[in-house]
Amino acid sequence: MKKILVCGVGSIGERHINNLISLGYKDIILYRTKNKKLRTIKKKFLTFKNLSEALKQKPDVAIISNPTHLHLKNAIECVKSNCHVFIEKPISQNSKGYGKLKNLMIKNKRHIMVGYMMRYHPCVIKMKEWVDKKTIGKILHFKSEWGEYMPGWHPWENYKSSYAGKKEMGGGPILTLSHEIDLCLFFCGNFKKVSGNFNSISDLRLNTEDLANILISFDSGACANIHLNYLSRPPSRKIDIIGSKGQISFDYYKNQVKLFIRGKQRKSFDVSKTFNRNNLFINELKDFFNTIQNKNININGIDHAFKIVKLANMIKKI
Repeated sequence: MKKILVCGVGSIGERHINNLISLGYKDIILYRTKNKKLRTIKKKFLTFKNLSEALKQKPDVAIISNPTHLHLKNAIECVKSNCHVFIEKPISQNSKGYGKLKNLMIKNKRHIMVGYMMRYHPCVIKMKEWVDKKTIGKILHFKSEWGEYMPGWHPWENYKSSYAGKKEMGGGPILTLSHEIDLCLFFCGNFKKVSGNFNSISDLRLNTEDLANILISFDSGACANIHLNYLSRPPSRKIDIIGSKGQISFDYYKNQVKLFIRGKQRKSFDVSKTFNRNNLFINELKDFFNTIQNKNININGIDHAFKIVKLANMIKKI
């Protein structure tokens, strides 16, 4: 069993702790600056308010699940201390320190994974299977829409105190909801041009954007349109991939993906009766621990994660 340090114990931090326990990991320590009672966990853990003190315990693995603006700083310190590191998305709010983290990762032979858990959704896996088999031909267009009402995310806390709505902490839907950007690059490859617009005129009164529209063109010639917002009631999350021979349509809230060939539905993959969202988080942790067994360090993960950060910052500077 490995000693695991969890940095940041908000909602996602508690989820990771519960999942680690379910996977059989018992030697867990915490780094957190707030002395709040855990909301979903009764068990007590050795806890530190200072990261350097926590690292003196020589953890093998660090899971970084604190606010976005702390991710890179904490990751660098953990890799320096020879931890393999799992970082919640996004990897950072900017690229400062990217080279340092990458060099440390290679030098210390540590694995780093960024938590874009939507890749583990069974419908997304099925979509990738269809795309890789060229079932819809060449990808021409990727369209994604994801909107949720931010105050409804964590009803037990004031949404205005969340990092997700604070510019200085790396908040805003472009980065916080960047799963859709990850999936777009996952399916379409390298991007070459980005444009977009965003605003913050709703009653949420955040100092980040409330919504964003993103346009991306790719080396392949494909283009994409991604819409993200903190406002939709009811929530909506859909992806359409249009190809030269057909189309794939995914509805997250129905947990269903459909395949159309020349306008006619040919296949439907429905996991609505069996889907458990927490399995996405469990499976990404399993994958992370499996990669640790592989001695060949793969830098593609953090390179990709920083492409998402680069893209997000390109939009915000337009």
